[in-house]
Amino acid sequence: MDHTGTTKNSGGTSKRENKPPPGIYRQMMEEIQDYASILLGENGIITDWNLGAEKIKGYTEEEILGKSFSVFYLPEDRLIKLPERLIAEAKSGGRASHEGWRLRKDGSRFWGSITITALHDENNSVIGFVKVTRDLTERKKAEDQVRQYAVDLEARNRELEQFVYVASHDLQEPMRKIQTFIQMIDKNAEDPAVTAKYLEKIDSSAKRMSTLIIAILNYSRLTNYEEKYVRIDLNEVLEQVKTDYDLLLKEKAAVVESDPLPVINGIPLQLNQLFSNLMNNSLKFSATPAHIRIRSRLIPAGEMGVESGIYQHAAFYELNFEDNGIGFDQQYADQIFIMFRRLHSNQEYPGTGIGLALCKKIVENHRGYIRASGQSGKGASFLIYLPAPK
Repeated sequence: MDHTGTTKNSGGTSKRENKPPPGIYRQMMEEIQDYASILLGENGIITDWNLGAEKIKGYTEEEILGKSFSVFYLPEDRLIKLPERLIAEAKSGGRASHEGWRLRKDGSRFWGSITITALHDENNSVIGFVKVTRDLTERKKAEDQVRQYAVDLEARNRELEQFVYVASHDLQEPMRKIQTFIQMIDKNAEDPAVTAKYLEKIDSSAKRMSTLIIAILNYSRLTNYEEKYVRIDLNEVLEQVKTDYDLLLKEKAAVVESDPLPVINGIPLQLNQLFSNLMNNSLKFSATPAHIRIRSRLIPAGEMGVESGIYQHAAFYELNFEDNGIGFDQQYADQIFIMFRRLHSNQEYPGTGIGLALCKKIVENHRGYIRASGQSGKGASFLIYLPAPK
C-alpha cells in the first residue's frame, strides 16, 4: 500500500487504475443488442433504453421515451394490471420476474423473459427501476413443439388402443358370425332355403365388416393429414353441407338456423366433413320436424377454460350445434367421441359409430377442442372451439 492508501499489484498498477473509465458501463448497456435494458421511473414511465430494446421492441428511442412500459403487454395482461403488479412486487421485494407474450410496435408477439430490479437512493428509497427483457421466442417455440409432440404421441397411443379394441371386438364380431353361418350351411347343405338364408346373412356380415374397415381407413387418413391450411368461410361450408343433405332435410321437415359464421384457417375437406358429420348426427337422432341451431361467438384470448388443454393466450371461435333430437345422458358425454362406442344398437339407428370420433379428430387437427352436452329426450349440443386467425 502506498502513502495514498491505494493498493498496488505486483506490476505497480493500482486496482483503481484498472477500473474502466467513467461512462463505460452506460456505453456497454447502450450497445448490447442481445437483450433489452430499459430504465423506468417510479411510475413505470420509460426514461431511457438501449439498442437491444430498440431491436426487440421495434420502437425508436424518440417514439418510446415518456410512455408507460405497459405498452409492451397484451390487452388481457393490461386488463388484469400485470405491469402494475410487477412494479409493486419489485418495489416491495427489490425484484420481480415474469415470462409471457409481449407486443412489438408492429403488433407481433414475442415470448419475453423479464426481470425488473428496483433502484434506490442513498436513503434506500426507490427512485426507479431497471427492466431487462430477453427474447426467448425460439426457445418457447421449441418447448411448445416438444410439448405438442408429447400430446400427439399420447393421442396416437389412445388411437392405437382404440384400433386394438376394434380389431379384437368390432371386426371379429362379423367374422365370427360368418364362420357360424358357414357351419349352419354345412349342416343344412341339402336345404336350399336354409342355405339361401345364411348366405344372405353372410353377405350382410361381410358388408358390415367392409363398412368398418373403410371407417377405420378414413380415420387413419385424418391422423396422417398434412394438407396446408387456407382461409375458409364457414358460411360457405354450411351452405354446401345443406345442399348435400337437401333430401334428408326435406324428409325431416328440418329447419336450420345459423348465426353468421367466421372465416378461419383450416383444411377445406376436413371442415366440410366436420359440418357434414354434425349435420348427419343431428338429423339422424332428431324428431320430425327437426330443428338445428348453430350459434357462433368469438372468445377473446385468455378466456378459454383450462380444462380444454389448449393454448390459453389465443382467441377462439365457439361454434354451438344444437338439435331437438333424442339427446343422451350427460354421463356418456366423453364416450360418444370414442371410435365405435355407440349408445344405441345398429337396428335402432344405423351407422358405424365413428362419425363423432372423426369430428373430434378433425377439431384436434385444427388445434381446437370439442365437447358435448345433452339430456335424454331433450336434444344435444356440440361445442366446438377453433382458433381465430391472428
